[in-house]
Amino acid sequence: MATLLRYVLLVVGGYTAGVVLAAPAVGTYPMATGFGPDPALTSGLAAAAVGQMAAVLAAAQIRHRYPAAAAVLVGAALVGLVALPRAWRFDVYVSAIGAGMLLGGLVVLCIGAGRVPQQTVLAGGVVAGLWTAVPMAQYRQFAAAPREHAPYLAASTQPTNAMWLVLAAATLVTAGLTLFAGGAGPGFPGERKASARELAVGTGLPALGVGLYWSFSQAAAALSTDSVEEGRWRLGMAAVPVTIAAALWLRGRTGTVLLAALAVVIATGGAIAWAPDTWPLLAVPVLLVAAGAWLGRRAPRPLTGIGVLTLVAASELVERPPWDTVHLVVALVVAPAAAAYTLVACLPSTATVTATSLAVPAAMAVPLIARFGWATHTPLPEAAGWVPRWWTTMSVGVSVAAVLACGAAMAWLHRHRPGDTHRSDGAPRPPE
Repeated sequence: MATLLRYVLLVVGGYTAGVVLAAPAVGTYPMATGFGPDPALTSGLAAAAVGQMAAVLAAAQIRHRYPAAAAVLVGAALVGLVALPRAWRFDVYVSAIGAGMLLGGLVVLCIGAGRVPQQTVLAGGVVAGLWTAVPMAQYRQFAAAPREHAPYLAASTQPTNAMWLVLAAATLVTAGLTLFAGGAGPGFPGERKASARELAVGTGLPALGVGLYWSFSQAAAALSTDSVEEGRWRLGMAAVPVTIAAALWLRGRTGTVLLAALAVVIATGGAIAWAPDTWPLLAVPVLLVAAGAWLGRRAPRPLTGIGVLTLVAASELVERPPWDTVHLVVALVVAPAAAAYTLVACLPSTATVTATSLAVPAAMAVPLIARFGWATHTPLPEAAGWVPRWWTTMSVGVSVAAVLACGAAMAWLHRHRPGDTHRSDGAPRPPE
């Protein structure tokens, strides 16, 4: 019974953390949350970065079940508090910190001898949350009011975020029952203390994401609103070599899962945003993620996942008729399963690196290159010359090359680093 409760806690808590980190704003009007005049400080990405830092610090400092359970309870309580109506200006950061504490506590509960499958379950829950967060927010946005008025409502006028509240309550109840039943487990003597490298990577990468987003927002703001010019931003490519270097800098093969997370961010950054008409449709990506996580546990081949993610990134070349159906199927069906498979295939890792990697898709969702301005929003076909095909081809080529670079770094780690440091319980790693 205790084991079953623990797995339920990992699924529900992981899903809650993923949903909140990916879309931490509780309301429908983004300027009703956050603070400061700069868009980078009022964005969900900045809040997700703070949440990732909270997760990393919790995973690095906690080593026993009671502090880990306390972090889970406090994190779920913060999410539930923000889900209530009458939101305030700082709620986006409160919810993200709560999700980070929740994720960090759950990651610690997965560490120890015989707990490798639990990291798989937690990763599947987090990825499912990341994948359904935006569709869930869009459904709530347009269900809260008539469609012509929904985008302009302030967060303080919105009703209770029922989904967040239900998830937070379920996490609180499950965590309490698990702790009462003794299912949180003993201490974790098999997990070494977090190194300075892991802390530096875990806190430095989200800071890099915020810095890049600030650069992008500054570049976009530099164009006047009535100008017919357009701008191009390429600084986001810096995230690839920095993250790969950080993964190679970590001990042993622990950085493999970080490379997988980066590949997921790059390959799925252009995934199609969709708004479900009914709640049951949200179960479709969840089931696809579950299938990918199960396959990643049964047949862990990280480079196979990288290959599929490469195809996902390349599918953006056919996002226009007559082959747009191919891109639609790949983005909505293949991508969620491939993301879960690749991440799970690279587990287990240390608590700090696992927390960093699971939060990276939300905290570093910055495009590698982007074009913006008047021509970007003009619905003219490429044949008219307003949207040059060469830019689309270059953008896809950069994404594909970045995913392949992650795979090359992953292969180098498996060839030149010992495999016995990849697991905290000392068990051998399945062959590649």
